[in-house]
Amino acid sequence: MPAIRTARRTPAPAEPAGPRLEHVVPFRFSAADRDPAPGDPQPYVDHLRALHRAAGTPDPTVALDWLTGGARVSYHDMARVVVERLGAELAGVDLVVTVDASPDCRHQSFPACLLAAALPGDPLVLGISEQGVAGPFTALRLAHDQLRAGLRRRALVLVVEQSTLPPGSFAGPVEDVAVALLLDAGPGPGPRLERPEVGVTGRGPGAAPTAPAAVPSHPCAGAWLTLADQLAAPGGPPYGPDGRLVVADRDPVLPYACRAALTRPAPQADLLPEVAVRPVLEPVA
Repeated sequence: MPAIRTARRTPAPAEPAGPRLEHVVPFRFSAADRDPAPGDPQPYVDHLRALHRAAGTPDPTVALDWLTGGARVSYHDMARVVVERLGAELAGVDLVVTVDASPDCRHQSFPACLLAAALPGDPLVLGISEQGVAGPFTALRLAHDQLRAGLRRRALVLVVEQSTLPPGSFAGPVEDVAVALLLDAGPGPGPRLERPEVGVTGRGPGAAPTAPAAVPSHPCAGAWLTLADQLAAPGGPPYGPDGRLVVADRDPVLPYACRAALTRPAPQADLLPEVAVRPVLEPVA
C-alpha cells in the first residue's frame, strides 16, 4: 500500500576548498644581484623625459646620480635570482602573476616574460601594475580563482619592488625586495587561501584615504614581507582560535582597502587577527 515518508534532505555539495599557500619566500637584493651588463640606461632616461615633458613637470633626468649611482637592480634581475634560488620548488607551476607598483629601471624588458621562458612547461603569464598595495591582492585573487576552478594546478605570485627611482617621484621603497608566494590546488600542509577582497572606498580626489603618519618603506610588498616573517616565526603564525589569519592593507593614496584570509582546516571561533603594515581604517564592504 502507499506510504508517505518524510524525504531526507539532500545535503548541498561542499564547495571546493581554496588553494593551499605552500610557501611565502622573501628576497632582498643588492648591487651584486645586478646583471653584469645591465644595458644602456638611455631608453629609460628618454622615456622619463617624454613622460614629464607631456605632463609639464620638472625633468628628473637633469642629474642622473640616482640612476648611475644606484643599485639598479631591475625586475628582470629579481626574476632571474628568484628562479635560481627557488629551483625545483617551481616545478609544476603553470600560472605566473607578477606584481609591481613602480616603474622598472630597466625599461626594455618585462619580468613575466623572463619567468615564462625560465620555467618548465608553458605557464600562463599575467602582470599587475599601477594598483598600489592592491596589486598583490588582485594577483592572489586571480590565482585563487584559476586554481579553485581547476584551470591551473600551481601558481607563483611574485611581488617586486625596486628602489632606483627618479627623485621626488613618490615615497617609494628604500630597498630592492621581492616576495614569492607559491600556491597549490591540491592537498597538503599549509593554510588555505580564501578569496581575497579588493574594496574601493570611494572615488574622486576627496575620497582617497588619508596617508598614514609614517610612510612604510615597502608600499607594495610590506604586508607580504610581514606575512613571511609571521609564517617563519617560532610557533608558527598567530592564527586566531578559529584558525584564521587576515592579511590586510590600505593604500595611502588610492582608494583601495584589501584583505585576504588564510584558513587552517578546523576553524573554532570568529576572531580574525590582522597582520598589516599600516592600520586598516575600515573593513572592506
